[in-house]
Amino acid sequence: MNSDDNLVVIDADERIKSVLKGKIPKHIAVIMDGNGRWAKERNKTRIEGHKEGTVSARKIIENSLKLGVKYLTLYTFSSENWKRPVLEVNKLMEMLYENLISQRDMLIENKVRLKILGEKSRLPKKLRNEIDSIEELSSGFKNIQVNLALNYGSRGEIVEAIKNIISDGISEKKINEKLISKYLYTRDIPDPDLLIRTSGEYRISNFLLYQIAYSEFYFTDVFWPDFRMDSLLDGIIEFQKRKRRYGAI
Repeated sequence: MNSDDNLVVIDADERIKSVLKGKIPKHIAVIMDGNGRWAKERNKTRIEGHKEGTVSARKIIENSLKLGVKYLTLYTFSSENWKRPVLEVNKLMEMLYENLISQRDMLIENKVRLKILGEKSRLPKKLRNEIDSIEELSSGFKNIQVNLALNYGSRGEIVEAIKNIISDGISEKKINEKLISKYLYTRDIPDPDLLIRTSGEYRISNFLLYQIAYSEFYFTDVFWPDFRMDSLLDGIIEFQKRKRRYGAI
């Protein structure tokens, strides 16, 4: 008998039902990593890897909706990513624009609110215009809020928050953690319960440094283009095993 004959195969729907019996993270943040390595392993171009990564982005939105996640933050393009080759950056910007247009109907149908976290001014004008249009269109949707961290860097976010606090003339005595949170891109968004990073890397890469102080971390070797419902369930199951003490016993 093959040893595999003893393995118990769990139906995908049964896994979902089991996970739904536990606590579902209200806010999941994802560092989507591994597009380039996924492509290299398959003798494809990096751009092909990014294209497949956009499929995973759509899938995680759909799957998060199915599981009842209320906030999903995707690290889409960091402020450091401008250092990549110009041709790759330009193609990524074009892909972002095309995907926003192609996913507009899906966002409307599923009542998905879209919000951009990051500095928009450096983005191409037509991309900014499309972002502004979809943000306004979806502003009243409540099924799930999808935050795209775009031209985002957490250190820069914190520096900008401090500058704005000073500019607003707020006295030293009034500055506290709650006030600082109101000056971040994530104002009015609860901190992530679960942070997922794909591709086997174990670093934060300047992502939500202030907001993840008490988030649970889940690292997976799965490259982002291969990240589907099973991978998401793995992360949530691990989250459900954790006991969040917030410094208490």
